[in-house]
Amino acid sequence: MALSPDGKLLATASESGTLVRIFATGNCTKLAELRRGVDHAVIFSIAFSPSNTMLAVTSDKSTLHIFDLPQQPISRRSQSPTPTSEESAPSQKWGILGKIPLLPRVFSDVYSIASAHFEIGEGATPGSAYVPTSGPSFGRPQKGLLGWCDDQTLLVIGSGREGRWEKFMLREGEEGKRYCVRDGWKRYLGGG
Repeated sequence: MALSPDGKLLATASESGTLVRIFATGNCTKLAELRRGVDHAVIFSIAFSPSNTMLAVTSDKSTLHIFDLPQQPISRRSQSPTPTSEESAPSQKWGILGKIPLLPRVFSDVYSIASAHFEIGEGATPGSAYVPTSGPSFGRPQKGLLGWCDDQTLLVIGSGREGRWEKFMLREGEEGKRYCVRDGWKRYLGGG
């Protein structure tokens, strides 16, 4: 789970790693449900952008996903975020299919606006079975730890023998579509 920089939003990941839920801390209202994917994954890290307009998530699938967050107008009475209309919600991946009744929910869920692969390190391959250790995580190398530098720049940090950081930039392409590209990396720990 992660708390937004202003403390007004909380993001939690499901145990299966497929959904990320956004809650208002002022009144515990669920504001959004974001779909990372349909297959099981271990979520490594969740981070809000400095402006609270986007959310980034990394998983053991060696993927970084970036989501737009729905805009939350402040209610004068409660001074806490309230859900907005469907018009201001992020666009759905499946377009018109999401509006057809009785289709599986996966067609109407909100997906990431951009994604990229990061280096998971330590000989692991993307999609391979990552088994977290039981008990405290002391001594277990962190992978996919996220940090936003600004609203267009993210760092993904990994530790262990192959410790490295990777810099990703959020760019805008044709017709306003956004994408995420790796802009550099550095191995900061020696091997062996």
